Amino acid sequence: MARSYVAKITKSGQFTIPKAMREALSLRGGDYVLFYPQGKGLRLERAAISPAERFATLAARTEQRFAEQGVTLREVETAIRWARENNAESSSTPTT
Repeated sequence: MARSYVAKITKSGQFTIPKAMREALSLRGGDYVLFYPQGKGLRLERAAISPAERFATLAARTEQRFAEQGVTLREVETAIRWARENNAESSSTPTT
């Protein structure tokens, strides 16, 4: 029979993975894990995705969506420039 471990869930929904389990899965701070519902519980696995891979995936989806909607790189650059200029103006304007 597999050994079981107990972890308390905080009010914000966080819990600590017991050290023995972290070591068994080679988990370290900053790693990602996957949760799968399984019966009345859940299964936890080490995720094979890094933040860089996740960013690349999101960037590719964004690029594809822009292409589908006919948004050009020039339009994106113009929008970014506009947002930066307006953000700089609003942050330098004194509030009353």
